[in-house]
Amino acid sequence: MIKVIVNGKPLEVKKETTIADLLSHYKISPKVCAVERNGEILERNEYLRIMVKEKDIIEIIRMMGGG
Repeated sequence: MIKVIVNGKPLEVKKETTIADLLSHYKISPKVCAVERNGEILERNEYLRIMVKEKDIIEIIRMMGGG
């Protein structure tokens, strides 16, 4: 297990966790969010490939509609 920070809160995940796995854990569709890791916005088409690393700081921003 490794420790990361997601939206300001500590979380322990398996070492092999991808960004897509993390979104699945929170039940968030990749189509309705943006993900930033350590200050860098990630490309949506890379979520399945990018592995979470120890001490990563991840922000998940959900898109909201309205007017």
